[in-house]
Amino acid sequence: MLNLILNFNELIEHLKNKLVEDVDVLLDMHSGIVSYVNPFSYLKLRNKIDLKDFDLITSDGVVLKKLSSIFLNKSIQRLSPDFSSYFKPLFKQLSISKSEVYFIGTKPEFIEKSIQNIQVKYPDLNIIGSRDGYFKDDEELMLHIKEIIKLNPEVIIVGMGSPLQENYLIKLKGAGWSGRGYSCGGFLHQSFQNTDYYPNWVNKLNIRWLYRIYNEPKLIKRYTFDYSWFLVVFMYDWMKYTISK
Repeated sequence: MLNLILNFNELIEHLKNKLVEDVDVLLDMHSGIVSYVNPFSYLKLRNKIDLKDFDLITSDGVVLKKLSSIFLNKSIQRLSPDFSSYFKPLFKQLSISKSEVYFIGTKPEFIEKSIQNIQVKYPDLNIIGSRDGYFKDDEELMLHIKEIIKLNPEVIIVGMGSPLQENYLIKLKGAGWSGRGYSCGGFLHQSFQNTDYYPNWVNKLNIRWLYRIYNEPKLIKRYTFDYSWFLVVFMYDWMKYTISK
């Protein structure tokens, strides 16, 4: 844990410059890669991924949304990669445009059912391929990336968890792919059961975090200890950033 505080990086600068203010920015993007940040992924990404390679960053949850307003002087929307947020207008747009979409993520036993559920919800979505998010080694990963370059989907949705999904998109972009890429965390895993993971009343009350703990008890550490630790680390990074300016 100590190295998270000692190793300061430029994540605050990237957040200030690249956090998306509203969904229209995402819908107007023609190429580039997008990552989300929430308290848990912030800790994962902080010393492992340089977000300079990402074109846009979204706030997954209300915590970063509020911190951005207070400390970064930037008013933003909660733009989470699921159907409670910006994936709803994005998938509608992709269905209308017939854009070629590729999905990668979740476990081998889940991905097929997840894609079926998404296709039922968006029957006009042009899904040209999918696979699970597990690779036995870097060689298999790079062979897959070569296949994706050849297939050349217009859009790719990546749900491998942080920092694996961000690393995947960076490698794909570095290999010459010029489409639109979005990291989506647990979206594909959740879609195995239900594409509308959160009930309407949960969304209205803004208690998605509490519902996830109820539905996935293993996440209790994430929403208690990790989120509390994030506040300490974020404040440290923000103070270092402010002093450096």
